[in-house]
Amino acid sequence: NAMTPQLLLTLAVTAGALLLLISNRVRVDVAGLVVMTTLILLGLVTPAEGISGFANEAIVTVACMFVLSAGLIRTGTIDVLGRWIERLAAKSETRLLVVTLAIAVPLSAIINNTPVVTMLIPVILGITRRTGISPSRIFMPISFGSQMGGTLTLIGTSTNLLVAGLVLELGLPRIELFDITRPALIVTGFGLVYLLTAGRFLTPRRPAETDLLESYELRDYLTVLRVAAESSFAGKTLKESRFGDRVGLQVLEIDRKGSRIAIPGPNTTIEAGDVLLVEGKSSEIAKIAEDEQLELIGAGPEYDFGLLEKKKENGNDKQKPILAEVIVPPRSPITGRTLRQLNFRVRHGGVVLGIQRHQIALHERLGSIRLSAGDILLVQALKEDLQRMHASGDLALLGALDLPARRKKKMWLAVSIMSIVVILPAFGVLPIMISALAGIVAMFLTGCVKPEEAYEDIDWMVLILLGSMIPLGLAMQKSGAAELIANNLMSLATPLGLYGTFAVFYLLTSLLTEMLSNNAAAVVLTPIAISSALALGVSPMPFVIAVMMAASNSFLTPIGYQTNTFIYGPGGYRFSDFFRLGAPLTLILTAVATFVIPYFFPF
Repeated sequence: NAMTPQLLLTLAVTAGALLLLISNRVRVDVAGLVVMTTLILLGLVTPAEGISGFANEAIVTVACMFVLSAGLIRTGTIDVLGRWIERLAAKSETRLLVVTLAIAVPLSAIINNTPVVTMLIPVILGITRRTGISPSRIFMPISFGSQMGGTLTLIGTSTNLLVAGLVLELGLPRIELFDITRPALIVTGFGLVYLLTAGRFLTPRRPAETDLLESYELRDYLTVLRVAAESSFAGKTLKESRFGDRVGLQVLEIDRKGSRIAIPGPNTTIEAGDVLLVEGKSSEIAKIAEDEQLELIGAGPEYDFGLLEKKKENGNDKQKPILAEVIVPPRSPITGRTLRQLNFRVRHGGVVLGIQRHQIALHERLGSIRLSAGDILLVQALKEDLQRMHASGDLALLGALDLPARRKKKMWLAVSIMSIVVILPAFGVLPIMISALAGIVAMFLTGCVKPEEAYEDIDWMVLILLGSMIPLGLAMQKSGAAELIANNLMSLATPLGLYGTFAVFYLLTSLLTEMLSNNAAAVVLTPIAISSALALGVSPMPFVIAVMMAASNSFLTPIGYQTNTFIYGPGGYRFSDFFRLGAPLTLILTAVATFVIPYFFPF
């Protein structure tokens, strides 16, 4: 290859894109837009080619699949599956694992696997709490199984659709809905056998948390109490009331009708209605929640103390707030923001009593902690506030609390629409994109999903990333950069023979997925896969399918794939747990795929 300025610039942009994505300095969608704009400004793609990604069939299909998945979730389909799991699993760890995999794997082939895992987490946590089964024994196999399930059809993951869209742009034949099903079934079968046999010995066993408050280790934790009118503490000094001995908490500050008493001494009098900032142990704080004389109202002096009065005016005084856990889902609008910025109390009507990140209780002032995906919050709120919190999409409830009634009457409508969307392309009646578009129109017209809900349920970050990264694949192909990288790779792998080269390529894709995102790895490697096959004088299709399957399976770290990130906290895992269970699985899938993919897609 002649080293043209265009080729060198494309290599530089590709390297820059990789660094940007690996560094996590900016969001992946912003990184994608930076790459797309740079390619257009440098003239490596025409403006029309630069934005062609957004007109790609893959992008439209991915957006449709988000809405169709929402239709199944919002009509309660997943809730019903959750109840089935509970009935069938009984109290056996093995049965719970088998039943959950039997539901998660096929479901992930039809709808995006992230919402599948998201919906199963509260169900499984509820079951493990009641049965004493360790959640760490279940969650990682479910995350890995759902990823493998996503490879079974073209619509299982956005990565599959992205590669199929890129293949069309790069001039190869269309990949149909079930083209990858047969090889993927065999590869997934081997993976599931491993998870249910040898993998069981490598899956960590972390003790299940039984006491919510204890699991937060709220050591010397700040909270706020109000002294009730009938309290025996009212009218006495801190010394007379023996407040510290009786309650086990130290009073740091008193708020009396808007004026603050900082550092109260033993002779400071407590009055009815005083708001006390106190510090103490979790067990003592838990007792306060049961105490009629003191009301637990918040997690720091930055909160609006007038809210409980508003609650009482609304006639809710008979209802007792309950303790519950909520998790920050991936891509929640509240990630990166603090409780103070969110005005959490006003927005959600609940009080945050503690925050856990990767099984570690955070002890800083809660109002100033920036929330991140996977954080678990201990919240005290009324039942309907918790249901609203869950419905908002900001947070997802963990454990068994009756969720708000969904559109149950429309459940079979949603299931029927989804089935038709899959069946029509399967029999070659319609391409998947047109079938999916017709499906979302049917969901809207039948009221399974409202248009405004659809806009909330579409993962715009994924769509922007896909659309903006497709031109990079085009530029790599046009400039000869893909060919250059492929030739160098091939010269290194040639001594290994055709199958050895293929295995190296599959493994390389798996490793790159851990560092980038699955979609970014697919964009970079698809043009290289095609050029590699041409350099070897064989069909590009087996290499393309290898990219599709390897980029969708990320087992080595909790940050390589969204479902891994999401189970990291609830499962109580360590970073190394993923490598221990995931490394043998990656090698098994590489070995099986090396022989199975070329059997169905010959060289």
